[in-house]
Amino acid sequence: MQNQLYRHLLDVKDGRNFRELGGYRTNSGRKIKTHKLIRSGHLADLTKSDERYLAGYGLKYDVDLRTSYEREHQPDKVWSGLNYFADPVFDEDLTDSTMSISDMARAGGENASWGFKRMLSAYENMATGQNASKAYRHLFELLLQNEKDHEAVLFHCTAGKDRTGFGAILILSALGVPMKTIERDYLFTNEVVADFVKEKLAREQAKGAGPDLLNTFRDLQTVKPAYFKHLFKTINASYGSINAYLHQQIGLSSSDLLDLRAIYLEY
Repeated sequence: MQNQLYRHLLDVKDGRNFRELGGYRTNSGRKIKTHKLIRSGHLADLTKSDERYLAGYGLKYDVDLRTSYEREHQPDKVWSGLNYFADPVFDEDLTDSTMSISDMARAGGENASWGFKRMLSAYENMATGQNASKAYRHLFELLLQNEKDHEAVLFHCTAGKDRTGFGAILILSALGVPMKTIERDYLFTNEVVADFVKEKLAREQAKGAGPDLLNTFRDLQTVKPAYFKHLFKTINASYGSINAYLHQQIGLSSSDLLDLRAIYLEY
């Protein structure tokens, strides 16, 4: 399965976690089209070569799920023909994707579970917060407008793992992809960012960071089955199911779901 998942990675040199959602199979046996749905980290570090690659890949819509602070400090590279939309999921970055080790030490001290608890709280906010539902609702509005083949919507946060991960969960659920596949796509982030996290941990350990602080960093910079389970526990408790969430919070009608599948699925 991991070899198959690596095929979803895009050839972006100076960006993190750029992945194609095309190729996944649905419960009915249909397949998501390629060049239509991209999940990623931010677009601030793209080279001109990366920009040409993505433009040639068909990228037409850039949906930025980050806070205003993140956008101001690492603004996306936007080129002619790329439609940019700022749709913040949070008022502040609850996943602390931009937080330094020193910031973590001030916020969480030597509490080894601080990062883990912080992430659970962030996932609850994504599932129930009004900012989040507004952001994802607009994402789906754009998805429903993206009717032409080989024109892609990219949605992203800073690291492309939590806010982006929830966006991918919602999209794949709406398209009828099996839950096991959805969870594998979510957890694949850990494979993609493994080198980044390992190098960062080694540098901070060399500077004297203790095991509890390093564990906090790891909890904030990776995804976990526990986060995925907590997200669905929150959704099921609040709405009954992911399908009910899509109807109630995102506002998708049965007709919208059929339209999405007509746009993004092939046989």
